[in-house]
Amino acid sequence: MQLIFLSEQDLSVLDYGYATDDFNIILDALVPQKSKFTVNKQSLKAKVGDLLLVKEQGYPYVGIITSIKSDEKGQTKVETKDYLSLLDVDVPLPTTFSGNSAQFIVNLINNTFKYSGDTYQNVSYLETAIEAVKNCNLKYEADTKENILDLVEEFSKTYGIRLEYEVVLANGKFSKIKIRVVSAKIGITMKSTLGTITELNVNDTNEVSLNKVYYIPKAENTQHTNQVIYYLTTDGQVVTTAPALKRIHKVKMKYEFYGDKDYDSLLTKATKALIDSSLEHLITFNFSFVTNQIEALKDLKVGAIVVFITESKTYETIVSKMEFKGTFNIAKVTLGEYRLSLTDKLKLFDRRSS
Repeated sequence: MQLIFLSEQDLSVLDYGYATDDFNIILDALVPQKSKFTVNKQSLKAKVGDLLLVKEQGYPYVGIITSIKSDEKGQTKVETKDYLSLLDVDVPLPTTFSGNSAQFIVNLINNTFKYSGDTYQNVSYLETAIEAVKNCNLKYEADTKENILDLVEEFSKTYGIRLEYEVVLANGKFSKIKIRVVSAKIGITMKSTLGTITELNVNDTNEVSLNKVYYIPKAENTQHTNQVIYYLTTDGQVVTTAPALKRIHKVKMKYEFYGDKDYDSLLTKATKALIDSSLEHLITFNFSFVTNQIEALKDLKVGAIVVFITESKTYETIVSKMEFKGTFNIAKVTLGEYRLSLTDKLKLFDRRSS
């Protein structure tokens, strides 16, 4: 597998190399993970912070180099994080936004990495593109900040958008890295008995997901003194009144108190709480891209929405992780947001409680 090493300053080519089959590429929407490559060179002209581009027919990958080490066999071990880990940063949010949710994400990226007013912070070759329209009405409390990657994950579930990126060539040179906001809801339905699936494991809490939230006004409220209830419907909508046919019959609820200043952001809070709860499962399997003949499954990518059908339960879930080890023909796919690893659990807790 050919690798190209690019300058993080201007995308100029620094070096070339070939990776052995001892590579491991991990793409994780929840917690950015390290990918590992063994390069058949004693040294590289690239340094930590520069970019590694995989030139291979398969899953497109650009990594930000986090480690370079030489071994006793005259090879170089390189560790990277996926390019989208650039967005693993907390940023302030506007109090209100109404319009295309894709535009909301692009605004955060552009304000942070293109128009920050700091030439050292700005990424000159970064380009953004909107290729999906999913409208939203957002309201946040004043002085709220959020991690961009966490928002992308949340918006994948609530508005059906996700991120992709590509390296753009111009006149034979690498000129741009384009981050594209695309639709996540592409109609992927999979049965667990599909012939391209092997080594299936399903870990589910088997608990009823949260589907009803009560917001109780605080005693000190002067403007808003009414109780507000939100329901998660069987078709994934968050509403204040739910017809009987769309109610989840086994109710699991929680109660929260809200202040006057919280009122405008209750729908945003309820949506996050209800959708997050519905993804408390971990489904893993190996998927063969070589034997796959189903056109829709070629879009099986991190952030995609999937209806996964097992003998005991049907999950409307999300592709949260993909891993390629030694080949792009087979990927280990993870659905859902539950994690068994203590390290990943702690990372998730840190991100969501900060």
